Amino acid sequence: MYSESNNEALACIVKTNPEIEQYINSIKAEHKKDTSMLVHELRNPLTLLKGTIQYIESKHPETKDFKYWQQLHELIADMENIMSDASLLNSYNHINKEEVNLIALIQNIANSFMPQAIGKDIRLTFTFEPGYESLFSSYSCDATKLKQAVTNLVKNAFEAVKPGNFIQIQLKHQPQTEASPAKLSIIISNNGEPIPEELQENIFTPFVSYKKGGSGIGLALVKKVVDMHYGSISVKSDDSLTVFTIQLPL
Repeated sequence: MYSESNNEALACIVKTNPEIEQYINSIKAEHKKDTSMLVHELRNPLTLLKGTIQYIESKHPETKDFKYWQQLHELIADMENIMSDASLLNSYNHINKEEVNLIALIQNIANSFMPQAIGKDIRLTFTFEPGYESLFSSYSCDATKLKQAVTNLVKNAFEAVKPGNFIQIQLKHQPQTEASPAKLSIIISNNGEPIPEELQENIFTPFVSYKKGGSGIGLALVKKVVDMHYGSISVKSDDSLTVFTIQLPL
């Protein structure tokens, strides 16, 4: 995946040379095709292996009592889940940009979680920086995928908090500096269970999860959506606050 500096460079290139984005998308499409072929080729022998085990089990029921027989089923299920996650991640290779009202989009996300917040005694708020309403209400992005990304982060926040905690969503403008162009920030913070420091560095890596039973695909999808918009995402977490920050180019 791209680094923040890579995305900033690509954003500047695409802004000055819009046709470059067509070449970038064609490279991504080729990568998607190769990954799909790999997953397909892996799924075929796995299906045969699963069928063979089921056949053996039907002909020799006593195999169910073998010490490691159930483990074979669990390993096959794990491999099927990994390939399904890989296919899902691979499907996020194209975005359809349009002018989007981010204030309305994020407000709708907050509203959809409000019943859950009230039921769990969580204080859920959404605020946007005053003075930039025209900018926030007309931003070029893929509304569907960006909504999925923000929803994923809010959902994760709900899994970390307990009654009496808060979840805050903020929409901000970051002015241009000598080191960095102007950006738009979507910040999701909560004061629930922190993410261990040793896991924060790789938290957006596919199939790496800090949650028990997690697939490690949710945050990887968030990262990919942000990358496709030539943005960046970061996390900071300690005992008092966990903050996910999405930065998008302007």
